[in-house]
Amino acid sequence: MATLETWVGFGSAMAGVGLLWSRMPEHVHEEARYIISSVVPMVMSYFNPYEQITVSEYGEERFRRNKMFDAVSTYLRSACLGSATKLKAELGNNIGDDPLVILDENQEVVDCLDGARMWWRLYPKASKNTGSTIISMFPGDTDEPRCYRLVFHKRHRQLVLKTYLPGIIRRWRELTAKDRQRLLFTNHSKQGEISMWTSVPYNPPSTFDMLAMDHAKKVEIMDDLRAFQKGKEYHSKVGKAWKRGYLLYGPPGTGKTTMIGAMANFLDYDVYDLDLTSVKDNAELRKLFLDTTDKSIIVIEDIDAIEVELTTKRKGKKMDNSDEVDNNHVLVELSNKTDDKSKVTLSGLLSFVDGLWSACGSERVFVFTTNHVDRLDPALIRPGRMDKHIEMSYCRLDAFKVLAKSYLDITEHSLFGEIGRLLDETDTTPADVADNLMPRGKRNGEISRLIDEIDTPADVAGNHMLRCKRKRDADECLAGLVETLKKAKMESATPPMDTIEEEANKEEQT
Repeated sequence: MATLETWVGFGSAMAGVGLLWSRMPEHVHEEARYIISSVVPMVMSYFNPYEQITVSEYGEERFRRNKMFDAVSTYLRSACLGSATKLKAELGNNIGDDPLVILDENQEVVDCLDGARMWWRLYPKASKNTGSTIISMFPGDTDEPRCYRLVFHKRHRQLVLKTYLPGIIRRWRELTAKDRQRLLFTNHSKQGEISMWTSVPYNPPSTFDMLAMDHAKKVEIMDDLRAFQKGKEYHSKVGKAWKRGYLLYGPPGTGKTTMIGAMANFLDYDVYDLDLTSVKDNAELRKLFLDTTDKSIIVIEDIDAIEVELTTKRKGKKMDNSDEVDNNHVLVELSNKTDDKSKVTLSGLLSFVDGLWSACGSERVFVFTTNHVDRLDPALIRPGRMDKHIEMSYCRLDAFKVLAKSYLDITEHSLFGEIGRLLDETDTTPADVADNLMPRGKRNGEISRLIDEIDTPADVAGNHMLRCKRKRDADECLAGLVETLKKAKMESATPPMDTIEEEANKEEQT
């Protein structure tokens, strides 16, 4: 009976509390909720013997990729795949490579260090269901990024912070250096989302030895690149960001893209091919720049295609109630798939190359290419932004000899003198010359490989036949090139028909 009376009294007391709660002002309710929501987690954490660390894919401001996330991914792939039951396999572009096996989302694995157990789990993207309006500087930024969550016992806190996590970083650096693979990045964006980098393995076949240009100019460029690589202390001494800008200009087919591949091979840098048509505004451009890594080449090809419109706007836009040109805010308006306009300003592009944001990183090379250097804004290509201007010119004798060695494996021929004279008299690009040097039958490289494999006395006759065939290929290719150059010389010497008609009309009018 006493127990029943106790419960009845407790019920009456709770009813009284509820009635009193309903009579209290609203601000008291808010204060009480805040106190309860603050105290409850503290009480639970006091009794909970475990702690956790979250490693998000992006930083708190979503402005830069978290390298710690990449370090954890690489470490777990090397150390904890054996205990995982859910995995993902990916295959790169190179068919001969082994598949890349990684942890699947929501897969938990266990790692140990000095008897301490640590639990890792990869959490997928999650929607921000906060019930409130989210204001983001990036369109489409409505999801929480992926993250790894590390759980461990409280007594292992110092072990995790001072030994375990630094060990993961060291192991990541070792694995990265061991499995180093050069990458080519490009930016893309889906409708309503921000532009992000994606990458593929990048192994360009071009080298400076194979580049069809004047030998002295190649040596000069290589010396400049070596000096840049060794210039960390110098740039720090003079107070400049450790970067270098190269402007490659010349007609189409003169080897600008080939030069970029040769620079990547020479420096062993990754390449970022920046497509400005996929960038919405300056903020997105800065985010892409911050996501690039050190020791990289950032490329904007055919910058004149953008600068034509940019320069026109800069010269033509007038300020309200004034005849002066507004040089402070020039828009590069680029159409994208959604017919929206890309509002990247000239000042934003310059800040990216040589402004405040250029100091956020080191050992970066900027390369702009153009077919029309005269169309570029002087502010974009001045020294300090584009430090070295490299003209990729038409093919001359020295460049031709490089192509002949690469395509035909010859260093001398009776037609070299005539070809040199014709190249001086015509404007022929290295791409046109290379097309004429390509054997129509088997490639010369394949024939050379077959010759190298023939090493028995019984195959001497076959060896001789293959060498004769290679010589015939060289004779035919060079003779065809001579005819092509003679034809080009005649066409350049003969004025076009419309010019002749215009001159005739002028004579009739006079």
